[in-house]
Order: sequence, then structure tokens, then C-alpha cells
Amino acid sequence: STVMRRFLVSTYLATASSFGATRAPRVGVLRRMASSVQEPALAPAAGAATTLKQGDYVAVEWSIAPALPEEVAVFDEGLVRCVVGGGGFLPALHEALLKTSSEITGTAETHAVTAPFGQQDPRMGPVNVPSASAPAGLKPGDKVRLSTGATATVTKVTDAVVTIDANHPLAGVDLDISVTLKDVFDAATALETATFAGGCFWGLELAFQREPGVITTSVGYAQGALENPSYEAVCSGTTGHTEAVQVRYDPSLVSYARLCELFWDRLGENRYALNRVGNDMGTQYRHGIYFHSDEQRAVALASFEAAQAHDTDREVVTELEPVKVYWEAEEYHQQYLEKGGRFGQPQSAAKGATETIRCYG
Repeated sequence: STVMRRFLVSTYLATASSFGATRAPRVGVLRRMASSVQEPALAPAAGAATTLKQGDYVAVEWSIAPALPEEVAVFDEGLVRCVVGGGGFLPALHEALLKTSSEITGTAETHAVTAPFGQQDPRMGPVNVPSASAPAGLKPGDKVRLSTGATATVTKVTDAVVTIDANHPLAGVDLDISVTLKDVFDAATALETATFAGGCFWGLELAFQREPGVITTSVGYAQGALENPSYEAVCSGTTGHTEAVQVRYDPSLVSYARLCELFWDRLGENRYALNRVGNDMGTQYRHGIYFHSDEQRAVALASFEAAQAHDTDREVVTELEPVKVYWEAEEYHQQYLEKGGRFGQPQSAAKGATETIRCYG
């Protein structure tokens, strides 16, 4: 088994996503209610094979070869449902799906993917650290916590130096993704949208990612006045937004009532705190359920009343109102904890995962 040690390294090691993907520019997508605008699809030429397209809601059986190490496998393989290009899982899965035939044949297609966890970054190692500056007893395979907060792996130990590497263990490795299309659903009728605010959006998003029946998640900024706000603007507390999570879910697999229950469980005693969740304070951290329909409103109100009934001596101050506006946050915030968070330690987004969520990574 590996051990976790902490020591200081003078050499700068850049932190990066566990997926190794270059951070994309901010995508200013305004999502009002459950509507979206899509580019018209071009009709394929007669006799041409068609592939899955962005936005398709599909059930697929998929796997990666060679098999991933346990610390890397933070998402489900096997039979899953997802929206093509909708985030979650491994980004390379979505790339493979865009190459996959839209015909349900029951036949697996294998797609080679180049370095899906990114290339080796020399700034992240390997780095030789004088043995005198490292804890005694380290051996290859041990994990160490750096002064930057990142985690590195000990790759070599000599009397003079300890060699460490903070690159992703599969950085630079090409893999094969096998995909078997099982079903294609009409996303417009099969999926519904829900929006919740529960303080810092990273931990709440991961909680929803783990819920069976939740198909996609995103984090963003809800209920404010400023158009297309930046994270820095929202953090100032002057825009009127609150950090929020928006989920697309399949009501045949999970109910809106269950999503509200998960929200209240996650919020806990913070339901009584105005403009605060845990140590995060300000209007940008106010909590709320922002419903998208009259049906959702009725369910949300019932859940609110049940939450209040737990302690009638204290007032629940969670907002309950229709969603007014939702702006998707910067790309680097999306599925942040699954990607590794602040310290490069990915947390499982697998359905049904029960490990304690580390809110900041």
C-alpha cells in the first residue's frame, strides 16, 4: 500500500486537471429554463454512414484498454447513459462517441485515442529532490503531498536523491475505447432540467454526479442580473448571482423529489443560515431550489415544508423560486472534483459512490 507524506519542494510543479485537458476558453452559454439553441443538423448524403452527434442521449456499453489503475477510474465504465458532448466520464469517450455509428447493431466499435489523460508536462516531473530534504523511508510507489498541495508519486530512491513525478500516471499513454451502442433516446422528451444552489458548487455537483438517473451536470451562476458574469465578478457579491448546479436527469430513472432529498441532505444544518454554507459566506453562496415548472414547484414546496418540519423553532431560509437565469461557469470549474480539484486528487463520480466528498479537492 502507498503512504502519503508531506514535504517541501523548491522546484515549481504546475497543477493540472487529472484529465490533462487544456482548459478551454469560457463558454458563455445562457440557459433559461430547460431550453437550448442548437445548430441545424446537415442531412447526410444518400447512402452515407451516420454517426452519433452532439446532444444525442444514448445508452452505451464502453470500456478502456488497457484497464485503468484504481486511482484513475473515477467514473463508470460498462453500461452507462450519457449525452454526447455533455461532460462527465472521460472527455475521450465523447470524442469516441462522435465517431460511433448511430445504428444500433450490437457490435462493438474500437476507437484509438491519443493521450486521453494529456501529455507529459516536464514542469510536473520527474524531479530529483535531495534525500536530505525528503522524509526517511520513502520507496517507489509512495504518494507524497507537495507544498503546492499537489500529489506526486515517488518513482526512484537512491542515497542521494528521491525522484518524484506529479504527472498523471497515464500522461502520454495512448488507449483504446470500445463502444457498443445500446439505445438512442429523444433527449428533448426523455430528459428534464433541475437547478439547485448549495454553497460552493464543486461539492454539490459531485453529489449529483453520483446519483443514478442524473445524466449530465454543470456548474454556473443563477438568479443574478449581470449577463455572462465571470467567477471573479460573482465572488465579489455584487452581481446578485449564486453559485448553482444544473442537472439534466431522466425522470424514468430518478424523481425530482429524490433530487430535492439529496439537496437537503447535502445542505444539512446550513438550511438555517442566511447567505452562508459552511465557511463560505456572502450572497453568492445563498442556497436555493429554483424550479423549472409548476410540477417541480409543487414537489420543491413539499420538500421545503418537510425540511422545515424537522425543527419548527428555526426558520429555513433556503430560497424557493422559479429559475430566472443560469449562466454556465468557466470550463475549469466543470466536474472540478472529479478532475482532481485543487490538489490533483480525483474523487469518484461513479454512480452510487459513497466516499466522503472533499469540497475543495
